[in-house]
Formats: sequence, structure tokens, C-alpha cells
Amino acid sequence: MKSSVSVPSGTLHVLACGLSLMAVVPAFASAAESPLSQAISRLNADTRQQRTVELQDLGIDRPIILNASDARRELYLPVPADVPLTDATLHFDASYLNGDAGRNTLLLSLDGYPVRALGLNEEEGDASAVLGVDKAARDSGSVRLGIAWSSIISRVQCEDERAIGNVLRIDPHSRLSYSYDASQLQDVGAAWNALPGKPGILIAPGPLSSASYDAAWRLGVALERIGKQARIVPFPSVKDSIDLGDLKIPAELKQIPAFASLDGKGLHTLDDPAQIGALLMLGQTPALNADLAVSDPQLLKAINDSLDALQQQVQSVDPAAGNAFSQWRERHVNPALNASGKDNVRLALLGAHPLLMINQDAAGKAIGLFSAAWNKLARTRQLTVGEEANMPISDDGRVALTRLGGKPGSVDVLAKADWSASFPLGSVAYDGRIPTHAAVDVSASPGASGTAPVASLFLNDYLIGAKQLDADGQKERIEARIPRYALAAQNTLRVSFQRQPVSDLCRETPQAFPVAVLPSSHLTLEKSALDDDFSGMAARFATGTELLVPQGYLDRPASSLPQLIRIASASGVSPLRAELKVSADAKAAIAPDKAFLAFEVPVKDSNESVQVDYEGHLLIHHKEQTLLDLASLNHLAALQVIESGSQHGMVYHTLGGQAPNFARPVLLERGNVTILGDSGPLTTFDAKDPTGSQMIDDEAPKGLDAWRKPSALWLIPAAIIAFLVLLLAGRRARRNRQ
Repeated sequence: MKSSVSVPSGTLHVLACGLSLMAVVPAFASAAESPLSQAISRLNADTRQQRTVELQDLGIDRPIILNASDARRELYLPVPADVPLTDATLHFDASYLNGDAGRNTLLLSLDGYPVRALGLNEEEGDASAVLGVDKAARDSGSVRLGIAWSSIISRVQCEDERAIGNVLRIDPHSRLSYSYDASQLQDVGAAWNALPGKPGILIAPGPLSSASYDAAWRLGVALERIGKQARIVPFPSVKDSIDLGDLKIPAELKQIPAFASLDGKGLHTLDDPAQIGALLMLGQTPALNADLAVSDPQLLKAINDSLDALQQQVQSVDPAAGNAFSQWRERHVNPALNASGKDNVRLALLGAHPLLMINQDAAGKAIGLFSAAWNKLARTRQLTVGEEANMPISDDGRVALTRLGGKPGSVDVLAKADWSASFPLGSVAYDGRIPTHAAVDVSASPGASGTAPVASLFLNDYLIGAKQLDADGQKERIEARIPRYALAAQNTLRVSFQRQPVSDLCRETPQAFPVAVLPSSHLTLEKSALDDDFSGMAARFATGTELLVPQGYLDRPASSLPQLIRIASASGVSPLRAELKVSADAKAAIAPDKAFLAFEVPVKDSNESVQVDYEGHLLIHHKEQTLLDLASLNHLAALQVIESGSQHGMVYHTLGGQAPNFARPVLLERGNVTILGDSGPLTTFDAKDPTGSQMIDDEAPKGLDAWRKPSALWLIPAAIIAFLVLLLAGRRARRNRQ
């Protein structure tokens, strides 16, 4: 049985009209929204970020040369982990030389998938390529670029196929360009791993408080430790000059005075806080392009003041657009400025950019969380770190290379391949212990050649050990003593594998065979007397450091922080175990209580071999002799190891009125005095031993090692003869007594 309900036709007409009105209301409301509100709403919805990663941002500042008959290289370009990419393109810039003729082939692959093969057989030419990168999210946080170069010389008899004139040159400006949706970046650990090669640290305008300055230098050194080069980005203030560049302003926003005043090119002097808020809202100016920020009240107030001034202008022009501006502010600014709660690390948007906001009072704890041991656990947008987040310390003095950034695994080797692990000395040295021995466990499969492969062990390009491998697929250990001269504040341990390729007069194609570095590879640390040089100070700094700076450094943080970060990182100062001390009187001598690094402040009872006055006058002394006397220097600085009472430390002085502008990380060599320029150390020496005679004595074998010297080999038979004489004399004496 069916039931039916009859509805009067008039009622149906009313319902139809009501439904049609309901359908029209949203469209009408959208149409009624003012053009200014619509422009602000578009900015609110746009969270797309554009990034470009060049090889030189990863520390590759010189061309990569591939010149073997079968040379391969893999490069890892960082991208946000687990976030899809948009419009991703890889620009591979390269050129080649073909001096020895033959067949040259270049094969490029992305994430292990071959995408482009080029035959390069002219005398010379361009080997560049533009590769499209798929948008899939990478859980590894990197795009893997594989480069394979093959150069085969065709001859009737293949006595030697090595061709020194057939080379591929990869330009450091090769780059990956992509964009991604910042709203899909969900956790602190992923944001830390996605930092560009030169991340910006946003600080408050004007002089900084001691807590804010302390947090900024710690963040900068932590970035240097993972291969980044920190940029200091002071928040703009009125009367600052900003390069507008190619600033694009939507036409609807130009009715706001702050936006209209920015419609130009070149340098622009800010004369209204609202203009700063407008730049922040547009998000196109390098002066506000930051990736991390030190959260202190002065910075939060400056951001709020600029946006309050801009909001007043928006409401005065179009009151209805004030709601759209408030919504933009709630999404793009307020979460970053929210100081409530106990979280000391927050991932949020500031304007158009994702930002890691670090509490100024908890920077040391947050940095510990970002170490390789713990950053994968930072899986939320807000984190609170307790008392400590440090690397574990071994009781037996052994540290696995996997804890120092070395990734164990296998690689196919045809002729030669390298494996390396880099670490600052301060990250392993503790309790007076420094690395004294290295043990690298490897395994290799047999090859076609009867010549066994060779594994060579280098520390900072010094050969410290080597072994001809059995190549039976079993674990083999290469043990080496680490000499003092090989240690540095920043160290690279490298294992180089070399095989003998076999072609049998071109009847066989040479094949690569696998070798592996095993997870049991490690360093052994032992207590040892520390030298008064840069490596000795790096070991002392591992346990704790006093960082001594004048008040003038805090008054001009934009210029002083880059110097302090570079020198502290090069010296081995740990951002987790250092204490900042600010001297109100730059001329008052300071008596340090522990190992110290002093910047432009006098140290009490110091024995400085290098003396610098405020006019850039440089004097270098050795005992009673003056080694160097120069004046009118500029863009130079001196760094030296000194003593103050019972404490050891280092002091940094600028030569002249302008400090060096370090273009790359500073690497300190063996010695205790170095003169620094814009490109790094210009000359390094030992002021106490300028001729190097003490170094020769220090590295001479002692104890049992001395018996291995060729000059001491005669002692071995002499000792045996003496032992036999004593033995016979003892027997004769016993017989006489009987």
C-alpha cells in the first residue's frame, strides 16, 4: 500500500523560490565581498613556497670532475620530507672535453631511475640537461641525482684504456627548483631537515638582549655543524633601507598607503611601521626571508606593531576588509607569536614563510633535539624539551662512526670509490679524551682480477692506514693510530677503495664488484695530554667553554654574529656546553674560570704572541724576536691560542676597522696562530715552534713503536745476543755452585 501527500501548487512555488534564494546567497555574498577583501583572502589561501637548491649551497663550491672510464657520483638535494613537490625541475649544468676521442656517454638518473642519456663525442661541448622531477613525496627528505660517465677508447689492442683528456665537468650552479605547500609541512623534525643551504635566523631589531644573542649564536653553530651557512636577518625597523627588487603588489592592495609607497624599484627607506607589515604580508623581500627565529619579547612586539599599523590603514580604507586581514593574521602570524604554554620549539607560518620559532631561554635544549640521534622523534608542530637532549657518551671510549654521520652500506667499485664520515672534534671528545685510534670494518667480494683490492684510511687527507683485502666477503678490519697532526677542530674520516679493473684485451667488459663499510666501524678515545694548539683547544672546548664578548657585539648583532658563529664553529665550541659572558667594559681585562674563546676583549695575564692594536697594527713575537711588524691592515683578523693563569683559551682580534666577511666555513689547520681573511685562513703557524722542530720530536715513535724504526733495527739482534749471554752466564753460575 502506497501513501501519497498532496502539496498545493502555491506552496511548491514558494519552496522553489526559497531554494533558489538559498543557492544565490553564497554567490551573492562572494560577489558582495570588496576587491580589497578578495585580494587579502587570496594571500590567506596562498601558502606555496618556492625553493632553489644549488650544489654550492651544499658546500660544493668547485666543479666536480669525472674522468675515469666508468665514473659514478650520487648527489643528494634536500627537499621537505613527506611533502609533495610542485613544478620541480633539475637544471644540470655541465660541459665536457674529448681530447682522446672514443665514445663518451653521460647517464643521469633521479632516485635510481634513468631519465636522460647523452652521447658526447665532439672535441668539447655542452653537457647540460633540464630534467623534470616527479611530484611524489620523498620520505628520505632528498632527491637523489645519479651521474654516470663512461669513456671508452676503441683500439685494436687495449693495452691501456685510461684517457686523461676525456672529462666531464659538473658546475656548482647545478640546481633543483621546486615549490611546495607549506601547510603540508607538519612537524618540527621535517622542517629542520628541509632547511635550505643558507637558512636565515630572524632576530629582533636594534641591540639584542643577552638571552637573545646567546640563542642566536647557538643556532648558528648548530647549523654549521650540519653543513649549513646561517644568515642573520634582523627584523626591519623605521629608517632602514630595503631593496625592493622585483616586488609584485596586487593592484587591489595599492589603495592602502603602505602598499602604494612600496610600488617602486631599488632601495626604499622605511618611514612607517605599516610598510614593514606590508612587506611581511607580501613575503617577497629577502630582508624578511627567514627559516628560524629567536622568540624574544622585543621581536614579538616589533612584529605586532607593524601589523597593527597596517591593520589601521586597511580598516580606514575598507572596514569590511578588516575581517579578511584578521583572518590572514590569525593563520599566518599569530601561531608563531603565541608565547603561551611551555613549548620551546614551534613550527608556524610568519607571513608567507614556514618558520621554526625557538624560545630564547631554551635554545640549548632545542639544539640537542636537532642532533642526528634525536631529530626523527620531533614529529609534532610544538615541542617541549626537558632538561637535556644530548648525544650518549660511551663508557669504554668507543664511538661508532654511524653516530658521526657515516652511513654504513655497500657500493659497487670498478676502479675507485670513497666513503666518508665528518664530525667536529668537540662532538666526540670528553673528559680529557681525544680520538687516538680508528677501526674501520669492511667486507669485499672477490673480483675478476687476481690483484686484491686495497682499502686506504685517511683522516683530513692524511693517510693513516691501509690494507690489501682478502676479498672473500667476510669482515676485515683496518686499524690505524691517529697522529696528533692529523686531528683538527672539524674532521673527515675517509675510506678509499681501489680495485684493478680487468678487460682481457677488450674481450670482456670490466665489471664493478661490491664492497661495504660495516656498522661496527668506530673511533677509540683515550685520555691524553692536550697540546696548546687548535686541535687541543677543540678537545678542551668539548667539556665546556666561556664565550667572552664585549657589549658592542650585542649592540650590532647583524655584523658580529656571523663572525662569532664562524669562529666558534671552526674552534670546536659546543653550542650545548658553552656559557656566554658579556663584558660591559671592552678595555677591562677578564680572568676566565675555564677554557675560553674571547672576542675583542683583553684577557688577564695572557701571553699573546700576536698583538693587535685598535689601528690595525700587527706584531708577531717569538721569544725575544719580532717575526712580523705590519700596519694599516684591514679585512683581516687574528686568532691565537693563549694561556691565562691555569686556563687555556683562544682570542680573536680584528685587524683594522673592518672585520673579514667569511665567504665559507673556516677550517683551522695545525698550529696555534692563524691570520684570517675573507676566504678563511691566510697563514697558520705555531708561534712557539715556528720552524716545526718540536712537531718532529713529538711525532717521533716512542716506547715499543721506536723498535720499528729502521735506525733502531740493529737493537733487535743486539738484545737477542745480550739475552743469550745472560742465559749462558746464569747456567754456568748454577753449575759452579753445584
